[in-house]
Amino acid sequence: MISASSGVVSNIDYSTLISQLVGIKRESITQLETEKSVLKTAKSAYSNLSTRIKELITASDALKTGSAFSVFKTNTSDNPYFKASANATAAAGSYEITVNSLAKAHRMAADGVASDTTVVGTAAGSFSFQVGAGEIKSVTVDTTTTLAGLRDSINALKAGVTAHIANDAPGSYRLVLTSGTTGTGGTVNVTQNDTSLVFSTTLQAAQDASVTMDGMTYTRQTNSIGDMIGGVTLDLESADTLKTSTLTVSRDTESIEKKVKAFIDGYNAVVTHIKLNNRYDPETKKGGTFFGDSVARSIWDDLRRVMSSAVSGLPDTMNRLMHAGIKVGDDGYYSLDSSTFSNALSTNYDGVVNLFAKGTTVSGFGELVHAAASSIDDMVDGRIKGRQDGIDKNIKRLDEDIRKKEAQLVTYEDQIRAQFTGLETMIASLNTRGATIMNYFGG
Repeated sequence: MISASSGVVSNIDYSTLISQLVGIKRESITQLETEKSVLKTAKSAYSNLSTRIKELITASDALKTGSAFSVFKTNTSDNPYFKASANATAAAGSYEITVNSLAKAHRMAADGVASDTTVVGTAAGSFSFQVGAGEIKSVTVDTTTTLAGLRDSINALKAGVTAHIANDAPGSYRLVLTSGTTGTGGTVNVTQNDTSLVFSTTLQAAQDASVTMDGMTYTRQTNSIGDMIGGVTLDLESADTLKTSTLTVSRDTESIEKKVKAFIDGYNAVVTHIKLNNRYDPETKKGGTFFGDSVARSIWDDLRRVMSSAVSGLPDTMNRLMHAGIKVGDDGYYSLDSSTFSNALSTNYDGVVNLFAKGTTVSGFGELVHAAASSIDDMVDGRIKGRQDGIDKNIKRLDEDIRKKEAQLVTYEDQIRAQFTGLETMIASLNTRGATIMNYFGG
């Protein structure tokens, strides 16, 4: 019989022999597994390409509307009196601003009682209040209502007034009411008071914000003012009638340039990924994952064609990326000349906007690249999706082939093992016969 390592009778190393024969047979499976590994690498490379295409889609989307370029910044250096922010509807300008007073919320306090557990309700009734000209709000009180209980009931209403208890002296617990609305329109009025509390102290009078800008004075209910300068919000922080600050609103060219750089970087990242995977190594005589792959090459060709085109419908002086300082090198990568771009924005702002944004009759590079990249990465019928689906089908086919060959290999090993067992049995039989003959002849 065949032992773990050799034939008992013949002493032939069947284990090694079987391993070698099975190994030869396994080479076809190894080749299939290598093909599968190559396909998995290709799928991963396309997934990474899809990620970079998505980044380009995001970057181009940020440039395809005119509002993307309508970005303004404010400058109020060394100014502790207010902060300013500007939105897309702002316009460049300079303003002289003095904060005369801040908006304040009305705050009043009741006379003190012995403790927060002191009963303040005098009868079954209510405690009612009104903020400005708003709706009257009420809480019920009775002869068991304590100071703390009244506070909690008022706060539970969430009606624009907060209540807290201040212990300003030994044996003096005072209910303090604070309006949730700043300005004179937020004054708190107690309209019904079935308690023993007397609100005799005004801790802070309701006050409007007052701002003088370019010689004109404005009053507002809050410290956040968004209707004095179009597209600009002032957040008041402190007041001083003797201090005037200069607010400058200007186009935020740095922010716009950052968006354009992100657009260029997005395109260059796609180019880098394709180029790195499209190399051929003459020493190993092996190409990269995309080498000879027409799909990856066509993606680059299409994007490059869009980037190097002229926007139809725009004047010849501002219809190509190079007119805004965006140039392509011999290596296929784009770069931005900040000086040229900044100059283009300052001298031909509308032209730069039209170069990128989608208008009623003209589509700029933001829209053109966005459309091209979106088509490439479409999750239904995009080229990347189609290529990955094809790879998945081939991987599935290889898995089936490998499964079949693995089953065949098991059968093959069983067959040759049985054949070697038969051979060992035959050798044993021949040895037995030989011994019998030798004994017969006296050997």
